[in-house]
Amino acid sequence: MKRLYMWVFVVVVLGSLAGCTGNREQLQRFDQIYYNGAQFSNAYLFSKKMAKKDHSNALLWDLQQGMSALMAGQYTNSIKAFNVAELRYDRHRNLFGRSLGNVGAVLVNDNVRAYTGNVYESVLLNYYKAIDYLLLQDPKDARVEFNRANDRQRRAKEFYNKEIRKAVEKMQQRGSNRLSAEQSNNQVQEILNNEYSNLDDFYAYNDLINPVVSYLSGLFFVENNDLSKGLDYLKEAYGISHSTTIGEDLIFFNHPTSAHFTWVFIEDGQQATKKEFKINIPLPLPNGIYDASLALPQLKEGVDFHSTFALRVGQKQRNFEPLLLLDALIASEFKKQLPYILTRAITSTALKVGLEAVSNQYLGVLGGLFSSIYAAASTSADIRSSAVFPHKFYIVRLRNTHKHTIHILADGQDIYNFRLVVCSPNILLQPNTYCTNRDHVFYIRSFSNLSLVRALW
Repeated sequence: MKRLYMWVFVVVVLGSLAGCTGNREQLQRFDQIYYNGAQFSNAYLFSKKMAKKDHSNALLWDLQQGMSALMAGQYTNSIKAFNVAELRYDRHRNLFGRSLGNVGAVLVNDNVRAYTGNVYESVLLNYYKAIDYLLLQDPKDARVEFNRANDRQRRAKEFYNKEIRKAVEKMQQRGSNRLSAEQSNNQVQEILNNEYSNLDDFYAYNDLINPVVSYLSGLFFVENNDLSKGLDYLKEAYGISHSTTIGEDLIFFNHPTSAHFTWVFIEDGQQATKKEFKINIPLPLPNGIYDASLALPQLKEGVDFHSTFALRVGQKQRNFEPLLLLDALIASEFKKQLPYILTRAITSTALKVGLEAVSNQYLGVLGGLFSSIYAAASTSADIRSSAVFPHKFYIVRLRNTHKHTIHILADGQDIYNFRLVVCSPNILLQPNTYCTNRDHVFYIRSFSNLSLVRALW
């Protein structure tokens, strides 16, 4: 009978280990397609296939599917993918409290759990869906998405203040028979102080407000006859970023004239992702102190594709203003998640160490050996995250009075140029030509070897 139990245990171990790393190879494959030479249609098809196949990461694949379709100019497909991702995200958030006791994730690692997403991803989901609708010339539905994006930002603070605290308490209760809440809190704080002290640098984003979302939302509402709401979003964006450009907009829209402007938003690079690192901690349990290994996620800095962006008109040139380093926003949210991540990791390790002790006692040396192998192999950090969002956001505003061709430069190289002309009712505009008597917003996504340019209005 003892041998039967042992082999049942071995089968469970081998089956569990299959889900330990969260399909990292497929996610890396997607990154290669997405960032290599404008293969956005291929990236869309790959992520669409994986969303049906890789159920635990379906939300992640839907997000990446939506962004790939947007980059490929498939705006309707992008909206469809984002709609599915939004439903998944909201469902995961609503079920968050009920899923805390997931035995598989505690005994294996968090990679076996469904990817539930981050607040910054959900905000960008609605933000980019609004851009999709603007490109489809549907301002009514774009308004809905801007409202949703900003509403998510407001609700983020409540989620992290209440739900994550409850999650930590529940996880501590789960491991209380082996590790006290006080011990867990002390170990979490020590790891935070030693391994994650750099996250304190991003205090400006403690409330998880993305100034880019607030800024474009503000411009949209001002341009669509909702001045009061638009000014509120512009004030919010300015309060976080202290951007000179946004400050000038606030002054203008508070005292408007007949002047018209063109705004250019540039997104460049690849966002921060996660990597795994391991540390050893002393784990005091009822039958002794163990030296236990923890696998934890750590942020890996994002990548710039270009160093500077500039606007050149005739002989005059000025740089774009940096508006957001997305890494900072990601880091701020990651810091809020860490107490929960660390508590789960410590609880999981305590349970595995206890499993080793029980195996040694009841299954003999071989059972103890298998439980030790299992504990080592299943100690894997959850480093899943989106990789489709940019590293930095830039902005520039120019008044529509220029007669010269306007050049947009990346590291001194021309990536787009356009002209502003006086328009009459029957004028037929040439490509890359826009009217001086209307406001315009350009959206540019800059990659290492190309730049996509879209006019939002």
